[in-house]
Amino acid sequence: MRTEKRLHQLIGVAAALLILLAAGCKDKIHEGNTSQETRPIVKANTAVAEIVKQPEIYEASGTIQPRTAAVLSAKVMGEIKKILVREGDVVKAGDLLIKIEDSQIAAQLRQAEAALAEANQAAQAAQAGFEAAQASMSLAQKTFDRYESLLKNDSVSLQEYDEVKGKHEQATGALAQAKSMRDASHNKIEQVKAALEAARTTYQDTSITAPYDATVTGKMVNLGDMAAPGVPLLKLEDTGSYEVYMVLPESYIRYVSVGDKLSVVVPSLQSASFDAIIKTINPAADPTIRSFQLKAGLPDVPQIRAGMFARVMIPVGETEIILIPDTALVHHGQLTGAYIVDAEKITHFRLVRTGRVFDTQVEVLSGINKGDVYITHVDEKTVDGAQVEEI
Repeated sequence: MRTEKRLHQLIGVAAALLILLAAGCKDKIHEGNTSQETRPIVKANTAVAEIVKQPEIYEASGTIQPRTAAVLSAKVMGEIKKILVREGDVVKAGDLLIKIEDSQIAAQLRQAEAALAEANQAAQAAQAGFEAAQASMSLAQKTFDRYESLLKNDSVSLQEYDEVKGKHEQATGALAQAKSMRDASHNKIEQVKAALEAARTTYQDTSITAPYDATVTGKMVNLGDMAAPGVPLLKLEDTGSYEVYMVLPESYIRYVSVGDKLSVVVPSLQSASFDAIIKTINPAADPTIRSFQLKAGLPDVPQIRAGMFARVMIPVGETEIILIPDTALVHHGQLTGAYIVDAEKITHFRLVRTGRVFDTQVEVLSGINKGDVYITHVDEKTVDGAQVEEI
């Protein structure tokens, strides 16, 4: 009996609460069948829901990389004597970054320079000898020509003619030898110059310099380490000049071309958006993922860093959707809705499911159909079951 009495009491309390709740909500939400005399009046603008064509966007995941990057490696073997930069340092083209031990290479360079000086002296001597041989040859030729003419007139003896002829032949041989020595000295100079140039290049290779204005992003060696040809020393990036790398499924590749403009969003920069221009499209797809690699150039933005994640918006055709202004939406906790206006200008609250946001416009996935009339700007006076007066 006590249990039964207790149950009746609980039922009574519940009924009382329901009555109070209904009374409290009466002034807030008006049923659609409320009589015309008791309906509140709402002044508002309305619009007709229409289907619009909107670009279909494929969101690709991208990685930001420097447009120009280089790994500087050693070309000579030697101990690293100086490291003049640290990671993060900004350098100019031609700045000295690392110095490798050069004493032995410097000695070889001095030897090559001395060899060139010696070769130049030898060439000068050979040239002087050649010029002297030319003078002797000229005199011998004139004497020989004169004696040859005198011999025809029997003005000189045959013995005298033979002596002059012999001197002419000696001068001819001496000139040929002098010319050969001169040519050899010139060839020697070219050989020594080549050796000197090689020595200079090797000496220059002991100084690692920046090939362009850049930022040091990696240091792979320490002071005292042994450098060797091919061993990486530093990594440089041309900061301020970046590109975004992404892949696009083969089904969408027909929608893009070199020179197209894309929108790039970088979440780590508070979702900042930048315009990017497609620079290259790999002509061959990756057969493992059936996608093409694209590369798009970014504007010079100081905050951008290599390795950042980016979302790339790629237009891939058009789609038909319903868009309404965000001011037409009402949010109640996890629920979103809008006020539909019927033919009698009565408001009806309807739950809607939204999709993408385009500036101040919101995509409606369900809840509003083409031709529905809705209130474009909802305020605190807008309620269900109200009579709408157009502003």
